[in-house]
Amino acid sequence: MPLKKRITVLFTVLIILSAFGCTAGKHPGWVANGIHPGYAPDQFLVGVGLASRSRDAQADVQKADTNARLEVAKQLKVKLQSNLTSLKEQKTRSLLPETFTSKTVVGVKEEVDLLLGGITIVDRYYSKKDQLHYAVAVLNKLETAQRLSSEITLHSHNVEVLSRQSEVLLDHGDIVGSLQKKIMALDHYRKYISKKQMVAVLVPQAPASDDVPPGDPYDGIVELKNSIDLIRLDGNMQAGRIGRSLEKPLRVKAVYNHHTPIDNVPVIAQFQDQAGRGERTVVTGKDGTAAIKVLEIEKTSRHLNPITVSVDWNRLIKEALRDAPDTPWDGFFSGPSVTFKYKLRVPNVSNVLIKICNRGGASGVDAPSILHPTSADLLRKKGFLIKKTGRGTADSSVCSGAMGIESIVRKYKPLTDILVVETVDVDFSGRRGQGYVFRARMSVTAYDMAYREIIASVEGEALGGANNRKKAAERAIEEVADELIPQIVSRIAEGL
Repeated sequence: MPLKKRITVLFTVLIILSAFGCTAGKHPGWVANGIHPGYAPDQFLVGVGLASRSRDAQADVQKADTNARLEVAKQLKVKLQSNLTSLKEQKTRSLLPETFTSKTVVGVKEEVDLLLGGITIVDRYYSKKDQLHYAVAVLNKLETAQRLSSEITLHSHNVEVLSRQSEVLLDHGDIVGSLQKKIMALDHYRKYISKKQMVAVLVPQAPASDDVPPGDPYDGIVELKNSIDLIRLDGNMQAGRIGRSLEKPLRVKAVYNHHTPIDNVPVIAQFQDQAGRGERTVVTGKDGTAAIKVLEIEKTSRHLNPITVSVDWNRLIKEALRDAPDTPWDGFFSGPSVTFKYKLRVPNVSNVLIKICNRGGASGVDAPSILHPTSADLLRKKGFLIKKTGRGTADSSVCSGAMGIESIVRKYKPLTDILVVETVDVDFSGRRGQGYVFRARMSVTAYDMAYREIIASVEGEALGGANNRKKAAERAIEEVADELIPQIVSRIAEGL
């Protein structure tokens, strides 16, 4: 092998050995005890991570590095959680200033995530015997604390500036703008408090800072929030149908101090829709009002169903902080809200009126006495309420077909929710041996009084035979009824 090529190969091997450490002989002490001689525990947080050997050496090294960083993070979490618990206990004994609240402290996980970028890998080792990759990660306590201290000063300044801007906007009547400035101030305040706790954990022996903590914006937000009301204007107690929109939008008004309209307030309606839990958000106009159209309500087990309309704090916070916030805000604020109710039509609250049109009356057959009991029984089994009207003979105006849907609604809406009109014609069809055969033609139409439309319509015919004319006609009616009435009852139930 040429000398130049041998030097290149040797140089490559040296690089690999420097990355992975010695592959034979005794393990470095930090593998077992987690203490690296170059990084004193009083100055550094040290973490050791490992990964089993696979066919991808580079991925194995990266995994060991990641696990080492996570070990440092784990130590941070334990220390922060202990410190936070201690602070909360002191708070209950009134030993901390009011600026410390459980609402304004960023969670332990978020604290650690903020500093993961400062954790560095300083050594690696590969054990050929155990086929394990090892890595050492460290976090310089003093350097990190110094960096955090400069960030703390900036956060404190931002809290004061944003709080002043919020008050100016409030004086000019911009309620939403003032709220968003307060939210921005609170975001900086949370980071201010959290980083102060991080410095206390990293350098507990550091002298106490003489800086004056900024005021906590949280109480100011709550005070302003409590001055906002939502007033329910229109859209309550509507009748709803499964899979349909409510006929009227839900109208609300946002006001400040009980009477001043507030524009640009995002309000959200939460209800049951076909995808599960539905939400729709709109923004109030200059008059403080908003109209929310509720789409595609879903079947529920209740007749009366709530729709809650409230200020959409998630949207307010997201718009105030522009993009996704660094720290979680879920459930931070709630209210004000108002509740609407809609009446979902279900069988056990729906009245059905059955009307029979008997055209022809062949052989003296009393069609209503056959059809009405059959229809009423099947509808009751579905849970519907049947209006009692004797045998249910329809008016001639309905049977003649002269009445349109609007006329039918005007006539029957005061009496029922659903009108079922059954029309039957019975004609002699011929002889069969010593008996008689009749043909019954039937149509059934269900009208929806609330929505002024036809829910369902079916038609059909059947033959019936017997030794006498009347019995044959009755059997023909029974045959066609047995085919059509179950269909119409199912469609009515589905059409609610």
